[in-house]
Amino acid sequence: MNPATLLAILFFLIPAIGTKAQNKEIDSLLLKLESIDEQGKAKIYNRLAILDSRNSPQKKIDYANQALEIAKEFNLKEQEFHAFVQLATGYAYQGDNPKALEHDLSALRIAIELDNEKFLSTIYTNLGYDYTYLGNYEKALDYNLKSLDIKNKMLENGILKNRKSITQSYNNIGSIYSSLKQYPKALEYHQKALGIRKELLDSAGIARSLHNIGSILEKQDKLEKALGYYQEALDIRERLDGKREIAETLNNMGVVQKATGNQERALRSFNEALEIFNEINYKSGATPTINNIAGIYLEQKNPDMAYPYLIEGVEMAKETGQKKTLSEIYANLVEYYTLKGDYKRAFETQGKFLIIKDTLYSTDLVEKVSEMQVKYETERKEKEIEILARDKKIQSLKIKKQSVQLYVLFGFIVLTLIITNLIFNRVKLKQQNVRTQLEKKNLETEQRLLRSQMNPHFIFNSMNSIQSFISGNDSFTAMTYLSKFAQLMRNILENSRKPFISLSEEINTLELYMELERIRFKQKFDYKITIEPGLAVETAYIPPMLIQPFVENSIKHGLRNKRDKGLLEIEFMQKHNFINCVVKDNGIGREKALELNRKKDTRPDGRQESHQSLGMQVTRERLIALSKEKRIDVNFEITDLKDNNGKAEGTLVKIQMPFEME
Repeated sequence: MNPATLLAILFFLIPAIGTKAQNKEIDSLLLKLESIDEQGKAKIYNRLAILDSRNSPQKKIDYANQALEIAKEFNLKEQEFHAFVQLATGYAYQGDNPKALEHDLSALRIAIELDNEKFLSTIYTNLGYDYTYLGNYEKALDYNLKSLDIKNKMLENGILKNRKSITQSYNNIGSIYSSLKQYPKALEYHQKALGIRKELLDSAGIARSLHNIGSILEKQDKLEKALGYYQEALDIRERLDGKREIAETLNNMGVVQKATGNQERALRSFNEALEIFNEINYKSGATPTINNIAGIYLEQKNPDMAYPYLIEGVEMAKETGQKKTLSEIYANLVEYYTLKGDYKRAFETQGKFLIIKDTLYSTDLVEKVSEMQVKYETERKEKEIEILARDKKIQSLKIKKQSVQLYVLFGFIVLTLIITNLIFNRVKLKQQNVRTQLEKKNLETEQRLLRSQMNPHFIFNSMNSIQSFISGNDSFTAMTYLSKFAQLMRNILENSRKPFISLSEEINTLELYMELERIRFKQKFDYKITIEPGLAVETAYIPPMLIQPFVENSIKHGLRNKRDKGLLEIEFMQKHNFINCVVKDNGIGREKALELNRKKDTRPDGRQESHQSLGMQVTRERLIALSKEKRIDVNFEITDLKDNNGKAEGTLVKIQMPFEME
């Protein structure tokens, strides 16, 4: 038989043979538990935890806890190490990454005590996973490189028998570079992993590498290539019968197929993924897929097909606590009711969408506090492990030099002083870094809070307009207004969670807002936006929603009360390290606007109601916070425009903002 043909046959047969052998081993180990002594049970429970499938992480955790209890009772350090590793893996599968990190750090302590290179290599890899999911890519990369270095040395010394674990390190390093958006580097490591896995006939590993390469190509907008890699990964995963992995790949393929305009094929992929997610009762995966299906039907202007999926998605997202997905489903529901002409329900659903959005902001702040607590606990454990590692070195040095006790004592004292000094300096430096990071996080949190105040102030004004059109039975204007308002809400939802957005996105949001106000005030004014030639609006990034309050004031106080038609002009230009924005109107001027507001706010008893612009107050606070964070002068200046006779001709605002280039 041709060698290549034989190789292909083996490639197809190995997964099936491996699965049957694994099930047979599990049955055999469960029988042994009935007759083996307590110390032997620790090893069996750890082996059962390793063999157990990813689809039942709780069972893995239960087996590992039983192994850990026995290992601690009989001081079985190696089995205690394996138990901690399996517990960490189980919690990682459940998505509890802080708890996974806690158990991996406990395993690291034991690996250092035992001075076991194989254990250290394993735990460094696992810590790389933990820090990747917690977003600390610098530490994740450092631990994976440490693990790879140990594995290469073990391979050279004949301790490591094959290169399968090396592919794991390549895979992890590639994923980290992908998270850092260094896609060429990411592809380089994933291709290295794929090459070795093909040599080893590692079917699950090959599928994982193909899936990862497809994901990177998708991020690079190389959609046809990405689809090809996803298809190869899917073919292998279907042979392995890994339900969750199959569904995840199908869902990714659906996203790419939708992006390439093949909606029918995308629908089939999403439906196949959904069927599998439902089969294994993995609702966290099913909910976004349901919304993807509904989204395609809405794009096809087929709201009746979308509706059952949207209702099912709402219930499932509430059950699983997926608030972000729930907000996206509500956004699609607004579009559904708009297409059906049910503007009242569209308005009610928009309210639910805004409530979820506000909840997401609150959850974000709570997660920030939890993240800081996890960081503190992790650093404390890492310090303990570092001290333990140094103590091991000191103990080894003392044993080797017992014959010359005087030199050992002298060396010990000197080394202790050096270590104490190093620890003191390291702790002092870390405390300084922690303070710096906390100050930065406080500034970022302040910015998020200020932006979250800005949005309701603008949103509720717009919702009053929607309500007035609906109550006035102006269906066409209501539908136009609601469609533009829904798009503006999506922009605000996306932009308000980012510290910086592209200038083109900000301009798009301003145009939507001004168009809505033109409709609201019955074409009372025109507007014009001018961009300095050479200013790259796609790659220049500015803070979101800084300009809108000034535009709102120009319309509300300057142009709204002007007898003839007004003009609002906005100009963007770059000056050194700033983007300068000029907002100019030919309205009635601030003095006349203030006089009208006083008349409006006068009570029957002649006393004045206090009035303060929340939008301007929040903008001032945001500019102060930006000045602190960037350590530069961020400000605005308002000028009253008058003719030669001193008559008001409008208002001019100059705003100086920081910007970043992509």
